[in-house]
Amino acid sequence: MKKKLLFFITLIIFSGLIITPSCKTADPTFGTLTITVFDPVTGLPIPNLQINLSTSFSDLKAGVYIKSAWTDALGQVYFGNLTPLYYFYGSQAYDDYGALHVYAGNDFYTHYYPNTPHQGGK
Repeated sequence: MKKKLLFFITLIIFSGLIITPSCKTADPTFGTLTITVFDPVTGLPIPNLQINLSTSFSDLKAGVYIKSAWTDALGQVYFGNLTPLYYFYGSQAYDDYGALHVYAGNDFYTHYYPNTPHQGGK
């Protein structure tokens, strides 16, 4: 009787382990990017500046953006759900730019110090 009881208890425990779902989560497919814009002279954040995001430098210069957003009061702009690629960022008000490689499942933070105001013309 003890052997049968021990067998059934063992069977129930192992059955429960087999049907219990795994703790592994799905692999991430997107990353995020937060850009903080600072004035290079004063070191203070620059609020209300439009930041544009492109997948190539030529697209950035041509005005072909995948996303655009305005900096908040702390000079930060957030871009979420980015596929893993190289991204180029800049502002139409400045001729400076930056680039960053975004990886899936990671949150990236970078500082942008634009110091060459756009003069207009080509």
